[in-house]
Amino acid sequence: MMRRHLLIAALAASSPFGAGAQGALSLQGFGYPPGQLSARALATGGGIAEFDALSPVNPASLAAVGAAAIFFQYDPEFRRVTVGGRSASTTTARFSVVGATLPVSSQWTLGLSSSTFLDRSSETRSVRQLPVGGDGDITEVTQRSRILGAINDLRVAVGYAPGQSVRFGFGAHALVGSNRISLDELLPDSSQFTSSNQRSNVSFAGFAGSAGIIWQPSRLLGVSLSTRMGGDLIAKVADTTIGRGGIPDHYAAAVRYDGLTGAILSARIARDNWSSLKSFGGSSVTAFDGWDIGGGAEAVGPRFMSRVVSLRAGARYRTLPFGLNGAEVKETGFTGGFGVPLSRDRANFDFTAQRLTRSSGGDIRERAFIFSFGLRVTP
Repeated sequence: MMRRHLLIAALAASSPFGAGAQGALSLQGFGYPPGQLSARALATGGGIAEFDALSPVNPASLAAVGAAAIFFQYDPEFRRVTVGGRSASTTTARFSVVGATLPVSSQWTLGLSSSTFLDRSSETRSVRQLPVGGDGDITEVTQRSRILGAINDLRVAVGYAPGQSVRFGFGAHALVGSNRISLDELLPDSSQFTSSNQRSNVSFAGFAGSAGIIWQPSRLLGVSLSTRMGGDLIAKVADTTIGRGGIPDHYAAAVRYDGLTGAILSARIARDNWSSLKSFGGSSVTAFDGWDIGGGAEAVGPRFMSRVVSLRAGARYRTLPFGLNGAEVKETGFTGGFGVPLSRDRANFDFTAQRLTRSSGGDIRERAFIFSFGLRVTP
């Protein structure tokens, strides 16, 4: 029971109200969902994600990818939280997508990937005046909560292309990860008082399956549907189960239009049933089912060192999984970036910048920049 209380206390400690503005709206509950999108997809507001083999959201996108490839992505985030007149800046580094694609025949393609499902790395610190010792002396105590960890989505998927106009895909997912939690009370005079600390390592495990289809009724138009259905997600400390919730079911639909010379327009809408995770944290965690809506454009840009650069821009709106004080956290973003082929088209580098604004209806505001650096290499 004490370990469960430690987990719940650590979740609650991320509130900006209790942390002197050192928490973040995006890190409530069990963390922030980067979205499992490639740098290319992020630059188009997520619009192209369902058709993008480097975004592990629709297994049908793997079909007919051509050559084998490996890819990875680095996404540092710089955010600033403002509560009333006070503000604080924090930085989080993420390797959000890593994977490989391997065509095994003209119709079948195998894909392996690891992507960040929820990121929960954070640290909050507050200073309070508390009575210490039997004589009731008031002493300044620094309370620190630190959580390092994430839940990752490990996916094995296959894509199948029976013809030119339709593609299918199926995936198996293992959601695994851990949160290393520490709660410390630091006293100023170690010769008179002993600081206290608690440590816990919470591990997560669960399984899900996914399926998708891409239909191209013409060479100018593509339509996509995908889903991921989950089982239980279990939280354990050592061999003791301390929490159980459902992996959120996910549904998405997207459309792309290639009718403009040198340009692709795309849009996507997705629904995630995040409320299935509410049972993990009890009353300390408020989880909401959320929408993810975005779109953008990709166009042929200028030449740079004899290479054609792709330019991208988009916009995205979504509700984050975990609320603050019973209110949803909403995120609005504007995105832009580029992609450039390297090494005689055997590699490709993508860069994306996201400008994000998050709010929950109160006087707390969070603004963030996320820069995504993606590299795909064909061996």
